[in-house]
Order: sequence, then C-alpha cells, then structure tokens
Amino acid sequence: MSDRNLDILQQLIKQRSIKESELSQLFDLSARQLSYSIDSINEKLSENHLPTIEKRQGCYYAKNEAAEYLTIQQSIQDIIFSKEDRIYLLIIMILARTEELSLDHFCIELQISKNTALSDIKKAKEHLAKYQLKIEFSRKKGYVISGNEWDKRVVLFHAITKIYKYYGEKVTEELLEGSKKHLEQVKNDVLKIEKYIGVKYTDEDFYPLIYFIASLFIRIEREQLIDGSRIGDREEIERTKEYQSISYITTDFPKLPEAEKLFIALQLLSSNIRNKGMVSEKELPLLANSLWEFLIEFETNTFLVLSDKKDLLKKLLNHFKPAYYRIKYDLSTENVLYDKIRSEYKVLHDFVRQSIGPLEEFFETEIADEEIAYITLFVGGHLIGNDHNDLEEKIIKAVILCPNGISMSKLIEKKLKEIFPEFLFYPTNSVREYKSFVLPHDIVFSTVPVESEKKVYLISEILSKGEQLRLRQDVIKDLYHLDFSGIRSTDILNVVKQYVTVNKKTETNVLEALDSLLLGEQKRTNDEGMGSKNELSQVIIKENILFIEDVVTWETLLRKASQCLIEQNIISSEYTDALLKEYRDQPAYIMLRQRIVLPHLDPTMIEQKLGVCFIVLKQGLEYQDQKIHVVALLTTPDKTSHLTILYHINRMAKDAEFIEQLIALEDEIKITEAIQGFASDQEDQ
Repeated sequence: MSDRNLDILQQLIKQRSIKESELSQLFDLSARQLSYSIDSINEKLSENHLPTIEKRQGCYYAKNEAAEYLTIQQSIQDIIFSKEDRIYLLIIMILARTEELSLDHFCIELQISKNTALSDIKKAKEHLAKYQLKIEFSRKKGYVISGNEWDKRVVLFHAITKIYKYYGEKVTEELLEGSKKHLEQVKNDVLKIEKYIGVKYTDEDFYPLIYFIASLFIRIEREQLIDGSRIGDREEIERTKEYQSISYITTDFPKLPEAEKLFIALQLLSSNIRNKGMVSEKELPLLANSLWEFLIEFETNTFLVLSDKKDLLKKLLNHFKPAYYRIKYDLSTENVLYDKIRSEYKVLHDFVRQSIGPLEEFFETEIADEEIAYITLFVGGHLIGNDHNDLEEKIIKAVILCPNGISMSKLIEKKLKEIFPEFLFYPTNSVREYKSFVLPHDIVFSTVPVESEKKVYLISEILSKGEQLRLRQDVIKDLYHLDFSGIRSTDILNVVKQYVTVNKKTETNVLEALDSLLLGEQKRTNDEGMGSKNELSQVIIKENILFIEDVVTWETLLRKASQCLIEQNIISSEYTDALLKEYRDQPAYIMLRQRIVLPHLDPTMIEQKLGVCFIVLKQGLEYQDQKIHVVALLTTPDKTSHLTILYHINRMAKDAEFIEQLIALEDEIKITEAIQGFASDQEDQ
C-alpha cells in the first residue's frame, strides 16, 4: 500500500466516519483521486480478509477491524513507497551497506525505474547537503556518502527512526539485512542496560536505538570510525551509568575504540525514557538551577503559581537528561508532534518560549523550537496533572497506549477521562509494557496500531473537538449499542445555513461550539462566559471597559475594577477584600512592559470565574515611578483558562503605539471596539 493510502486508511480508522469533501480537502485530492485511493485500499483489505471502506450518503465509513491491516508485517516488496520516504530508504541502504551498491540495487529493492532511482538520488543529494554530506559514485566502491562520519550517523539515525515509525519492524530489518547478525544480541544487551540503569526507554526510542547500534557495528567493521574530537567533556560522559553499561553491548567488540564507546553512550543518554526515576540535582546542578529560573520566568510571564513546582522540576530534569546531550552534542531528533503542539497549544507554547532564556544561557546556544515543544508538553501535563477523578466504581476498564513518553501520555489520559468520565482508566502504558499487561480491561485506546484480543481504538495524539465527539459516539455505540452517530455538528450547521447566513470566517468556531455542545461541554463554556477558545475578543464587552478622566487613587481603581466584575457575577465582594490586601503596596511584578498593570489572584485561594475588566486612565496613575494609563483586572477559575487572554494582553503591552491610541480614544465603546479588533487580529496570525 502506498504511503498516501496508508495515511488515508489511518485517518479513516481514527475517525471511523468522515465526509468525502473533508477527506479530499485533508489530503488535497479530487473526488476521483480519492475514489481511486479508496479502491486501492479496499483491494488490500480484501486480500487480507478484512472489512472494506464503505461509502454512504457522501461519507466514508471504516470498521475498527480494518486497523488489523496496520499491524500486519509487510515486506518491502509489498509497499509502494512515497518519493519522500525513498530518500530515507536510499540513505539507509548506502550507510548500512555490506556490499557495493549500484543503480540496479535501488531499482530492484524499491521496485522503481532507473529514471526514478536517478531522480531519488538527486533529491537525496539535496537533503544531505544540509548536513554537509554528498552522494558519490565510483565503479570500485559503488554509491557512497562522503563527509564527516558524525554527520553521516546523525542522518542514518534520523532515517532509521523515520522508516521504523511508519513501516515497522519487518521493513526496517529488511533494510538492515547486513546488521541482522548483531540485532538480536544488541536487543538483549539494551534490555540488560535498561535493568542495570533502572530505566525504561520509550517504544519510539527503543527500537530505532537497537537498529542504529546494530548498524553502527557494520560501519565499525568497515573501519568507518567516529572522530572523537566533537565529544567535548569525555569525563562527564564516562561518569554516567550509561557509559559504564557499555560493557554489556560490546562483548563481541573487545577492541572497540574509546571514541565509539563514548558515541554509543551518547545514544543511550540522548534516548527518552518512560521511568519516573529522577536525575539527582548533584549530577547537573547548573541545569537544575537554570530549569528553576525557567519556571520562575514562566510564572512571571503567565501570572501563575505552579503547584508542586519541585515535582515539576524533577520531571523536567528527568526529561533533560537525554535532552541535555541532544542539545549539547547536536543529536536533536524531529519532534513528530511539533505541528500539533503549535496548533493545539499555541498560547502555552508561546509562554514557554518567552521563558526559555535561562536554559539558553546554560547551553550557550539557541534551543530549537521542537525541543521547546517537548517542554510545553511537560508544563501542560503538570498544569492538568493534579485533576484526578475517582473512577474506581465504574464498570468499563480501559488501557491507554502511547509510545511518546510521560508528558504526552498525561495529556491523552486527561482528554480521554473528559470524553469518557464513566470509564476506569489504567495509567498509560507503552506498547512493550502492554505485551505483559495482565490486569482485566475491556478496551484499548492507542496512538499507534497494536494487536490485542480486546477492541482497539486508534486515536490521534491530540484530538480535535470533532474527533472527540466521533470517538465517543463510536465507543458508546460499540459498548452499549446506543447509536448517536446521526447527530453531527456538520449536519446541524447545514440545517442552520438553510435559514441563516454563516460567515466562512466564523464557520470553524460555530462547528467547535456545536461539537462542545454535543460533548456536553456547553454548560462549562457558558459558566465561564467565553467562547470555546477563551479568546480576549470574545470576553470583552462594553460593560468590561471603564474610562476615567479624573485622577484617582490605586485603591479606588481596584474597587472600581472589582465592582465591574461583581456586577457580572464573576467574583464576590470577598475577592475585592483579598485584592486590596494583596496589592496595597503596588508590587512591580504585575507590571507588563511598564504599560499595563495586571492585578490578579490565585484561583486556588479564592473562587472566581473567567473575566477581565480594563480601565483606561486619561490622567494616568503613578505606579512604581511610572505613569500608567491602562489597568486590567484578570480573573480565572483555574490555572489554564485565562492563558489565551493573558497572551493577548501581553501582546498589547508590547505595542506602545496601540496603547497610545487606546488612551486617545476617550470613549468606552470605541475602546471596546479597539481591544476587540486588536485581539481578533492576533487570533488570525
């Protein structure tokens, strides 16, 4: 099955049902192209005696059993690879070769023509140029990649990881045929290393790691050795348990060069682990200090007080043990969830990035945004991590499988508990751990294809509202034989559009609101007095704006702002008393860019709903030796609901020209419109 068809099949299995137009748009295909792909998919499903994709009333439907196709071990000969993936296949074939390779090898192995093979080699050259590497050909040596051995290995590891994640064990092992003699032994050795060190590598790192180490031995046998000059502090690595465990993995290589031992140790150190064992602050005290400063900076930027901050510090240290070596020795791998994190957690990610300075000072380099995205998951997981539900009395028991580590597992676990509050969820497992899972359970939610005697629901790492709704409908239908699948937000919107004009720009927001309604979230949304995304433009109304021409005291301002929100039942008079007590001395830490003062209270200290009151002062206010013209009182029911609003206020404080325009308006309606317009412009970016 082709790369694109596998993507289409995965999408259909995850969503169970999807409109033809949505699927066409998602993969940028015409209706005819999509129909051809579905026919090809159905042909493969039929060959494997699996239920085919059905089309009814403009929608495609997939049965959950079709997911079994994704766990079938296919060989290279069974797959039509995409041109993008063939680049990685060529790299693996050349760098892990045990014989000289000609053009014919590529044509036969990948089932492509010579012209296609030449075109693929050209694309591979362009890809390798980013790493200062070249593909060269000679009659004596065949195709080789020339350049620094370190860079070759970085490229090889990326390629192995890509192919394994998409095509699985059999295809990867076929490509690394020459490494097969080392593979089983390396796997056993890494399992021993896990036990010795007391860690458990994530699935997504464990398998690429053993394939990569096995392929390294082939390169070492061919005397393609690493240049140790790029390894700076050798003593630092030699003191680690990972380095000391190398004796487990080098039994067959008693004369392994020291640089190679250090390089293999770096691979172990830079691989992610699932265990909850923490890094001692004595090992990396400067890193611990920098992480603590990062957390303080994050609290300052978000006006949050992180609970159990020391616990979060330990988790970040545990994450940064591999990240430390990835960043320091330029071994960073691609974050496969990066685009989704940027999309679904944009505001939180931006706040983390704004706070990353102390860590960049520690590493003396700019930290890649992909690495920052990992930190976003940890912080996000911590913010929601203390919200536990007592589900012990529930009947349905569910297992969650996720190969991506603890932070993503927590987010998935949290979301599934929200979608299925009536289920009992076991702590998230890796695929390897699930193979020995013995506790009773009824269903499995997994982010990767997996074989199980129980019903498996393949899900995305980050679920949109529409995907959440479809998942709940499908699971309830399967378990309780209650069919709510006829209730779709798109169908409701189509009926509404027959009578009301819906602006294309707002259609997405309407669909999300309908999905929230069908998921039973509308009450919470209304209680918070906001749209589904907690945007500033949606909470700002004329009643939230005060324009004051006269000179007033700081205490009077706080009382006026509080009264504004009291009248809307967002806070009580107790909030006013606490606010006056907290900010009597005009602290500097609530000033944003010396332009906006932002008083607020911790939601764990006093009850409050989501709200904001803006006061624009014509005469200004003396605050910390600064003339301030804008004060914003921000309230929030929890530690995350306000982040998007805070993000917009932060952006507003950075825009001196906008603040000047705001002061000059002198009219509450115009001020309201200006703030709404500013926030809407930011949302569209």
